[in-house]
Amino acid sequence: MIKAAMIQMSGHIEKEKNIEKAIGHVKKASANGAKIICLQELFNTIYFCTETKAEYFDFAEPIPGPTIDKMCDLAREEKIVLVAPIYEKVIEGELYNTATIIGPNGEIIGKYRKMSIPFVTGLIRGFEKFYFRPGNLGFPVFKTPFGINIGILICFDRHFPEAARALALNGADLILIPTATAAKTQYLWEIELRAHAIDNIYYVGGVNRVGKDVDGSEYHFYGSSMFVDPKGQIITQAGSDDDEIIYADIDLSIIPPLRNDWGFFRDRRPDAYGDLIK
Repeated sequence: MIKAAMIQMSGHIEKEKNIEKAIGHVKKASANGAKIICLQELFNTIYFCTETKAEYFDFAEPIPGPTIDKMCDLAREEKIVLVAPIYEKVIEGELYNTATIIGPNGEIIGKYRKMSIPFVTGLIRGFEKFYFRPGNLGFPVFKTPFGINIGILICFDRHFPEAARALALNGADLILIPTATAAKTQYLWEIELRAHAIDNIYYVGGVNRVGKDVDGSEYHFYGSSMFVDPKGQIITQAGSDDDEIIYADIDLSIIPPLRNDWGFFRDRRPDAYGDLIK
């Protein structure tokens, strides 16, 4: 059994303040026994996508680069697997919303780039197409030295059941969903995370930020980070207002019998699902 943790926190316009705070939380989670730790979407910046300002392109940085180098050092010091989502710059104009998976020797195990990029103006404002290209790495599953295979979705990706199923078919035991989502979407949060866990019979962890990144903003992040077990039961859930670390013990032994009992993977009909890819 391996302990996982997720860290929800408020954001600050200064990168270094976010990084310093995240490092402190990660060290605390590690001291409490967590071996797999996940930070929130764009953890080292504010969530800047509620408006379109070219100046925010300056938040992007390469991987490896200044932030991820620090996270690699941290993972090596703490002997943990760390998921660190940032704004990735490949070259000028090629920018992604990317989670880096770092191993306990400080090595980069791999990257996941957010696949579904929203441009929404209804319940919430999210002008992400102004900032990010769609991901081009597919839905990889990352093997960890702790025996747990991790899949990643980032925020808006969670609205697409095909993405969650792809991770299951690729061998995920645990999917982690770093997020920056605001109050008007809260009615979806628990339902979607529990549904993914039930449909795919794996653990799900969704981590959201809290507070208002910009003074006076109407965009209030509701936290409520949670771990869900393969039966769809909530293991633990954070509050909606404060920085918080939550934990879950990941017991892989419960997954095979549940999958055998339900037969979801035996009885699926990919031969009949052609309409899904039209």
